[in-house]
Amino acid sequence: FKAKYGPKSVIGDVTQAAYLGPWLWKAAVEKAGSFDVDKVVAASPGIELKTAPEGYVKVDANHHLWSKTRIGQGQADGTFKVVAESPELIKPDPFPKGYQ
Repeated sequence: FKAKYGPKSVIGDVTQAAYLGPWLWKAAVEKAGSFDVDKVVAASPGIELKTAPEGYVKVDANHHLWSKTRIGQGQADGTFKVVAESPELIKPDPFPKGYQ
């Protein structure tokens, strides 16, 4: 990416998601052995990708991703320096108790 677009170019959440989505879909279609939507959705849990821009991710039974959590410090050039990272993937909790 940087070789093509330059060393100051960065990948944001939207770009990362746009890249990751088709790869997750491809893996689900291959696991399902079908393009049928219901079969693809049912096949999604448990899919693991090690080539996501953010690193290793896997799909939970709730169809959200397990991923590492990172804390970054904003830099003058618009990038972030990672100052802390979870050692393991974090289970997704899209609807925490008490959330309104």
